[in-house]
Amino acid sequence: MQLYKYQLLNLIGTGGFGEVWLAQDAALNRQFALKILRPAMTVDARLREAQIGNRLTHNNLVHVHQADVIGHNGADLVMLAMDFHPAGSVEKLANPAGYLPLTDVLRIGRDILQGLDHLHSKHFFHNDIKPGNILIGAQGQALLSDYGITGVSPNGQPVPAPNAYLLHRAPEVRATNTVGVSSDIFQAGMTLARLLIGVTHLSGIWTKLGQGAYETRVDAGQLLTSADFPAHVPTAVRKIILKAVHPAPGQRYATSLDMRRDLEKLAYPGSWSVDAAGSEFGQSGTCTYRYELQASGNMRFDLECTQTRQPSGKTQRIVKFCRKAVTRKEVDKAINAFKLMVVTGK
Repeated sequence: MQLYKYQLLNLIGTGGFGEVWLAQDAALNRQFALKILRPAMTVDARLREAQIGNRLTHNNLVHVHQADVIGHNGADLVMLAMDFHPAGSVEKLANPAGYLPLTDVLRIGRDILQGLDHLHSKHFFHNDIKPGNILIGAQGQALLSDYGITGVSPNGQPVPAPNAYLLHRAPEVRATNTVGVSSDIFQAGMTLARLLIGVTHLSGIWTKLGQGAYETRVDAGQLLTSADFPAHVPTAVRKIILKAVHPAPGQRYATSLDMRRDLEKLAYPGSWSVDAAGSEFGQSGTCTYRYELQASGNMRFDLECTQTRQPSGKTQRIVKFCRKAVTRKEVDKAINAFKLMVVTGK
């Protein structure tokens, strides 16, 4: 379909805002991700996103190159042309269990916090940080996208919230209807938690509890706890995320830079994921780690933990973590210790 100077090639995504297409710009002879906004708001209101995105030039923020307004079928269409990132969002990196390896999440966290730091330096508050709004760039970097409900402040102080992503809404946003640096940090923490635990983790709780009970848990600091994280996530990572999502703004990180510095102190050689068959495996350097649990009768279990070296394919038992005829509690403790050993190298 031809729309103004754009040849619409493939539909990338849809939402309440409208549609995003891969489009060929005939005038510039290049491809863009073209966001076509539904005429639900005034033209000026729809152009606001382009005006924000056009001012952002950072490797971890999606840049809006241009915007056009055309008449189409009796309505004014607003179109935003942005860089096309074919890898899509970080949600595509999730394994069959719905989470991402720790090493990927830490890299994504550092990247989006760098983008947030630049955003905040311009007195913008993103206000819509979530896995679906984090794209994968050409160099594998994570980029924040979508400035449709971004807050614009004249002086860096909190401003009225243009709208809200309810799943990640901080308690003070609901109480004061304002967004700022602290509410963005809260959203960054919620996002990293979902990438580690499962992309659908929070939406599942929302569906089960309903909005009222969900927000009560947020206010009480009980929506996310250390126990929610998989065993392979080190305590230091959990502490950073739980600090970011603390219900009291004063107990969170003061800036995105502070949070990023804490993440940058962490370096882990290994991580865990899930293969297409649904089996967990660890990876550290050229070694792959697996464990196998079998019932041995009388409520007892045997545990085999192995390491396979590549490219030789040589497999050996990790005797320290293997168990014979032990209780489920004992075997779970051994598995958790095995997983942390692979992640930390200790």
